[in-house]
Amino acid sequence: MKRDSRFELLRIVAILFITFHHVLLFGADVCGYLSTYDPGTKGVAGVALNSVVVTGVSLFVMITGWFGVRRVWQPLLRLVIVCAVFGAAAYGLATYALPSLFEAASIPVKATAPDFLSSLKFTNWWFIVHYLMLLLIAPLLERALDKVTRRNMEHILLCLLVFNLLFGFAWGYVNASGYNVIQFVLLYLLARYLRLFTDAPLVRFVRRYAWMIIAVCAAAITMLFLADKGAWQPRRMPMVWNYNCPLVILEAVTIFSLFTKRKGEKEPKSQASSLKPQINFVARFVLGVYLLQSAPAIVPFRNALGSAAYEYAGYAGVVVAVVLIATGCWLVSWLILSLLNFVLRSPKSLFPRRDGTN
Repeated sequence: MKRDSRFELLRIVAILFITFHHVLLFGADVCGYLSTYDPGTKGVAGVALNSVVVTGVSLFVMITGWFGVRRVWQPLLRLVIVCAVFGAAAYGLATYALPSLFEAASIPVKATAPDFLSSLKFTNWWFIVHYLMLLLIAPLLERALDKVTRRNMEHILLCLLVFNLLFGFAWGYVNASGYNVIQFVLLYLLARYLRLFTDAPLVRFVRRYAWMIIAVCAAAITMLFLADKGAWQPRRMPMVWNYNCPLVILEAVTIFSLFTKRKGEKEPKSQASSLKPQINFVARFVLGVYLLQSAPAIVPFRNALGSAAYEYAGYAGVVVAVVLIATGCWLVSWLILSLLNFVLRSPKSLFPRRDGTN
């Protein structure tokens, strides 16, 4: 399938959002997750920035929902294999390469067979676990979406919103934080609604006032965090940053809409630039960026770099840290996936032909 550079660019934006989110919370520690938040010393800039980049994961899921899932088992198996490969790479980097660069961080490093085998599990990444479950559910969703009317689609979304927001976000019975497949199903269907019903009043409103909605959502999330002093305590994620928070959902949908176009709408000439091949090429390897920087073996080094960069240069250091992390992980991802594709496509593939030969 031909790559759409708009959504390839969105993949890049999403992975940068996720990296910023991780560095702000767990590296620079400017949002009260590792230590008590103090607006006098840590300021509000980190909180405001995180109120935007917290949408990164949702954007990834919505891309899947926009295009839909036609095949299940091949993508599922491929993702499990890719996770094992990147888990092994992350373990190798954390054990043999990165310690020399982080001598002052005092990060314990050990190389044992059980730890290595544990690094190969796809369950090391919560997002992957629930994304795989989404893949398994997708055929049911696609069957429900076959020839769906706008009225029926809106009824489905209303039920899911009540389920997620009332029983989840508000009451905490199910999907209390949005870090699960139930939230992914909602995002999947919201993205499809944007694609199927571009002339719906709500879609037109979101597209027309997109930047204003994003600004209002980010400002509201920031103010609600500042008003909830209980969320300033360590290890307590404020509700306003939950993925099923109504403001976070609306903000993610609105950001996503900026990368879409209406049916029959021609792509502006400004987007038909010579950068499309480069955007598509970079986007091919962003999954590896997530897998590496979120791998348990790499997380302490990522956080140490973010902390050191913030202490040295403030938010400029955070930007530099994010660029370094994303670029370094992208280069490793490019190398790994290029080698993996070469092996799997070579005449002497790891997978024999049907006649049993190689």
